[in-house]
Amino acid sequence: MIDQTLLRAKIKEITRHPLVKHFLSNPRYERLFNHVLEHPDSEEAECLDREFKRFYKNIRMIKYINSMIRIFSVDFDKRVRKNRERFPLMIDESPNLPEPPRGDLLDDVLEQEEELSEHLQDPMLYEAFLQLTDKQKKVLAQIYIHGVSMQEIADSLGESRQNISKIHKRALEKIRELLNSKAEGNDNSESAR
Repeated sequence: MIDQTLLRAKIKEITRHPLVKHFLSNPRYERLFNHVLEHPDSEEAECLDREFKRFYKNIRMIKYINSMIRIFSVDFDKRVRKNRERFPLMIDESPNLPEPPRGDLLDDVLEQEEELSEHLQDPMLYEAFLQLTDKQKKVLAQIYIHGVSMQEIADSLGESRQNISKIHKRALEKIRELLNSKAEGNDNSESAR
């Protein structure tokens, strides 16, 4: 009787181990384990032993691969960091390139006096554009001809970005209103005929 209670205590202790728990979570292995406990047959015990050894080998392989992945990623990160420290990216300094001209390219673009009216082909749109203020014309030209952002326009004109946005919005609204009023005027003149 002492041997049976000692054996059951050992089995309980062994089955608490995480690896054994994981092994026995498979219903097939659990049935085989219970069968060996009830009927200690040498053939069944050997089968259980082989299955556990295969399971344990797979677990060790997975653990090894996981550790290799972790170690490789840490080493890779160290190499990348080391290369960045050794070879920092230097855009402003290059011994082979000629010195760029002093001054801001953006200021050059903003100073260009190309008119948006030169690009308008629709006569009604052209007339509506001429009704805008000089500042509205300049803002529209900078946005649509030169592709300058509202913040850059605001900086060059010494105004806030919100103000440039309002100027842009009001200019478009004014053009839309003028085009709509002219379109309604044309509709009324055609219906009078």
